[in-house]
Order: sequence, then structure tokens, then C-alpha cells
Amino acid sequence: MKNPINYLLILFLSIFASCSKSDDNSLPDDNHGGPLSNSYWPLAVGNTWNLANIDNSQEKSTYFLHKSIQHEGKTYYQFKPVGTDLEVEITDGIREDNGIFYELHGATSAMGVNTSPGVITSINLNLAVGAIWKEEVTLNITGLASGTIKHTNEGKILAKSASESINGKTYKDVIKAETKKTVRNSISGYTLTIIYETWLSKGVGIIYEKSTYDANEVERFGLVSYTLK
Repeated sequence: MKNPINYLLILFLSIFASCSKSDDNSLPDDNHGGPLSNSYWPLAVGNTWNLANIDNSQEKSTYFLHKSIQHEGKTYYQFKPVGTDLEVEITDGIREDNGIFYELHGATSAMGVNTSPGVITSINLNLAVGAIWKEEVTLNITGLASGTIKHTNEGKILAKSASESINGKTYKDVIKAETKKTVRNSISGYTLTIIYETWLSKGVGIIYEKSTYDANEVERFGLVSYTLK
């Protein structure tokens, strides 16, 4: 399992890394109930996706949408932060608008250091296979420190398939997307690059994810069960 410190860093830098992972050997019973949805990743408070590491089935990953927040009149949903059952105040979130998913990096203020908010595209499902998009957003750091955090997302659609099998179960209408996220902190000079490969099934959500950290550490998780509210 990835070092918890690394997860906290990734939580700060990227929305889609903010799911809960553990080595607990139990998972909830499979539940395919809930309302029908035309979304490839239905966002609603209470929705849950339970995944297991394909290379180590004892390592589990849970995406749990535990609350929503408002930013500039739009609703964003938050995944439960890593490694805690406590109510942790975070300002990040995600939302969907007609097949395009946006990640919010909300404003923060701690120990005299302030960071401005910003929104950037995370996944665009509307493009043809092979089409590439790229977007940048810069967060300004003020107060006791001065600088920027620059997010660059570059994505593409890898494939669209009628069905895919994950952990012995078949899911229909699947889009496979890739997003390469690069984050640079001008103060520290540190740059982090993560490549996410995400498979989304219409009306279900995430069924597979592959995360490559700085081109050398790879994690692969497949869906085991999910619940939609």
C-alpha cells in the first residue's frame, strides 16, 4: 500500500486521488441498486464505489461521496478524505456538466498562507477516441509566502467499448479516459506528474483505474461493488 504521507500529498494536489484506501480484507456485499442515471459517473451524496487492487486483492479503495459544496453558484461533490472517519474541512470537489468533469481546487488559508481557488477540466467524455485536450489553471499563493501552484491537465479518450469485464462482472457502455496531471509549486520548485487511466460505465461510474506516479509507481484497481442513492 502507498505510503500515507504520499497520499496526503496527492490529496492536496488532485481531486481524483482523494478516495479512501486500506488493507482491510472485507468489502460490502455487491449492491447494484439505486436510481438509473445517464451519467458515466453519477454524482450524488451517498454514492459509493468499492474497488480492490488487481495486484493485491487485500488492498481496498473506496470512493464515497460524503458531502457537496458550492462554488460560484455551482455544486461540487467531495470524496471522503483519505484515512479518517472524522469530519475534515476541505475545499476541493468535482462536478459534471454534460459529460465533462471539472475539479475544484478551493481557496485555503492556513498559518498565514493563502491559496486562491481554481477550476480545471479533469475528464472530457464528449471527444472522439484519440482526441486530445489540454487545460491549465494557476492558483496564487499570498500572505507569509508568495508564489503559485500551476495545474496542467492533458487528457484523451483511449477507447469506447460496448462492454468490459472487471472482477468477473460485465459492465456495458464503457469509456476509457486518460488524464495526465502535472502540478508545479513555484515556491519549492517541486513538480508532480500523475497519469490516471479511468474506465467509466454508463449509469454505474468508475469500474477500473490505473494510476502512474512520476512514471515509475503503478496502482491498478477494479470495481467490486457499488451503491447509488
